[in-house]
Amino acid sequence: QAAFYVADHRSGDSTLELLAGYAQRHSKSLPRKIAFGEGLVGQCAFEKKRIVLANAPSDYIRISSSLGSGAPVNIVILPVLFEGQVKAVIELASFSKFSEIHQTFLDQLTESIGVVLHTIAANMQTEYLLHQSQSLTAELQAQQEELKKTNDRLEQQALNLQKSEALLKSKQDELRAANEQLQEKARQLSEQMHQVEFKNREIEQARAALEEKAEQLSLSSRYKSEFLANMSHELRTPLNSLLILARLLADNVGGNLTPKQIEFARTIHSSGAELLALINDILDLAKIESGTVTLNIAAERFTDVSDYVERTFRQIASDKGLELNVSIDPKLPLAIETDGKRLQQVITNLLSNAFKFTSRGSVALRVEDATGGWTPGHPVLEHANGVVAFAVADTGIGIPPNKQRLIFEAFQQADGTTSREYGGTGLGLSISRELARLLGGEIRVQSTQGQGSTFTLYLPLSYETAAEFPRAPVPEAELAMPARLAAEPGPVPFAEHVAQKVAPRASAELEGKNVLVVDDDIRNVFALTSALEAHGMKVLHAESGKEGIELLKRSADIDLVLMDVMMPGLDGLDTMRIIRQLDGYRSLPIIAVTAKAMMGDRDKCLEAGATDYVAKPVNIDVLLATLWRTLPQNETRETQ
Repeated sequence: QAAFYVADHRSGDSTLELLAGYAQRHSKSLPRKIAFGEGLVGQCAFEKKRIVLANAPSDYIRISSSLGSGAPVNIVILPVLFEGQVKAVIELASFSKFSEIHQTFLDQLTESIGVVLHTIAANMQTEYLLHQSQSLTAELQAQQEELKKTNDRLEQQALNLQKSEALLKSKQDELRAANEQLQEKARQLSEQMHQVEFKNREIEQARAALEEKAEQLSLSSRYKSEFLANMSHELRTPLNSLLILARLLADNVGGNLTPKQIEFARTIHSSGAELLALINDILDLAKIESGTVTLNIAAERFTDVSDYVERTFRQIASDKGLELNVSIDPKLPLAIETDGKRLQQVITNLLSNAFKFTSRGSVALRVEDATGGWTPGHPVLEHANGVVAFAVADTGIGIPPNKQRLIFEAFQQADGTTSREYGGTGLGLSISRELARLLGGEIRVQSTQGQGSTFTLYLPLSYETAAEFPRAPVPEAELAMPARLAAEPGPVPFAEHVAQKVAPRASAELEGKNVLVVDDDIRNVFALTSALEAHGMKVLHAESGKEGIELLKRSADIDLVLMDVMMPGLDGLDTMRIIRQLDGYRSLPIIAVTAKAMMGDRDKCLEAGATDYVAKPVNIDVLLATLWRTLPQNETRETQ
């Protein structure tokens, strides 16, 4: 038998409410509500610990069926927790004894249930906020319509007033002779003026109300952005430890795992990476929809684009038995002026789709000079000094004509049924279309079902023709640098392929170094400590910024600091500012580690005193390379 109680923290006294039961003989006899500390169920919630009742009396409880009944041998009561808060309590009764394996499994199960209950609550809160925002939008639109009607009436009245004035002037002599009529007309005019003043006051009130609603919408948008950033932190933080530990298991440094277990670890790491990509896609789409995307315009060499494609997709093509052809029109200039990071993102999405939906044949990327092919009358491409076409062609399944517009909508695929063969969220093309628009271009598709598809990204050769966003001039010397490196101030983040080459050397030079990890999340501490110790480093741990400062003062031999940014109380930014004010610690290498995704987080860390910056989930090779670079003797070494 089983009973499931859900915690209710809305009132001052927390209680448990019965949500469901299993194989209960008399469900009405079960208490519907239990206070924390009341009975074994309430005590379990109060202590937040598992309670096991072994060898229960035969008259304590009975489990029955249509054929008979019997007394259970063992009863276990489990708290369902999320981040230390009780979300529910589960009571189970069984004829057999709960073994240690059973109890361990139930503990792990309650952790998953706690995450699910928290996610459901968060989703319900999101839906409530969305409903509030939609209601405000509808109210604003109604007021705008009323304001337009008021303006129309005012214009009509002003026109009438003008006609009256003209009539008064044309009949001035007659009005002198008819003083009484003049007085009447003057009275009418005065009344009209009062009406106009009254309408003006109404318009002013309506305008003030409109400005207030606009401010409320702006506040709602800010709350949405902060919510997305916090959700990113909540998702990336557990992913960080998952990916690091899965990577450590897959590396099998101790040599004690079987090939099957290593494959399990690689599958966990791969699935976590796919989940991270999905989180990034959803955040990208939200940023684009809210208009908060910032472009870093610089010169992006076409050879850098082709090298990136070869490096990223050559092995994928080989694994699937497909040909990968990359060609660049020799008539093109050396580089295109655009946001190189966003260009690579669009090309990556298009090529990923091509490989996903192609089982035999080839996938090709052609970079060509274009004189047409985009939508006629395009406001940017029609007037550009030059247009470049990035065409991704495949020999895959193709797209039916009636689905070629649908696939560019968010969360849509050509096959949207539950029995579809290909997975994915359907966000890639929607994000790519919006990024192409921001870059001053567009994406067109040509496809024949069963024969293949060609997606073509058209971009202006010079972003000046599409300049809707402020940008800084790019020196000619930066033609030799990737756009994302030329545009970003401060330390240049390691690319993963570069970090992989640097990691062995970094590991050797970091061996024996003392690293202080300041993080309040024990999962991240365990994962980072395991990774660093695996490369011969000694790790000290502080659970708060205050404790980290005290530990730093007591330990003079600390070589490096890993500082989590988001911590309760004294956060990582303030902690770094305090450390930089201490004598002897102004040059201590400090690496900021954060899972937040708000624009400008990296700059905030550097301004607070961070030597460098690493984003969660942390790539072990990138972490090692970044730590190695911050060592005093390596500060001037090239990283790209």
